[in-house]
Amino acid sequence: MIQFWESGFEGSSMQNLVDRMGISRQSLYDTYGNKRELFEAALKKYRDEVIEPKLKELSDDSLSATHLIRRHLESIADGGDRMPIGCLVVRTATEISVQDSDIGRMLEDCVKLTRDTIQRVIERGQKSGEFDTSRPAGELAAVVIASGMGLQVMRRLPNQGRDIRPSVDAIMTGLRASATEH
Repeated sequence: MIQFWESGFEGSSMQNLVDRMGISRQSLYDTYGNKRELFEAALKKYRDEVIEPKLKELSDDSLSATHLIRRHLESIADGGDRMPIGCLVVRTATEISVQDSDIGRMLEDCVKLTRDTIQRVIERGQKSGEFDTSRPAGELAAVVIASGMGLQVMRRLPNQGRDIRPSVDAIMTGLRASATEH
């Protein structure tokens, strides 16, 4: 998973993969069949070990919806030292053709899972008066998803997106309920 995350599907040779995994080429073929099947397994592992835990953090009802969405976006903007920069889903979507493929469906499933989770947080924020109620929660969730994906791409720039932190404030302002809504 880390090899694909760092170098992408095309940038990861079979030799890179067997070296990284510490197995023989034959063991890789016996276990996964081919590079594409290994990549699909890596995407599933990414969903299970990276995406789902981040989404679980968005389900903390003890924190305000505003805090949860801001924390989510800030974690993207700030990144982390222990993992490769960016997002494997975003990298994959920008690297390979995903038209009508199993990989495309896997990416769509990851985005849908994320969008549904964010939409629930936004709905909660709309009920509490934190977020704009004049627009559907699904629309606001799509804004957060698209913005988050853009932040992920910007994190891959040479300065690792150090200039993107103010974007989080702008996104949050766009979600916020106006004073006249209260």
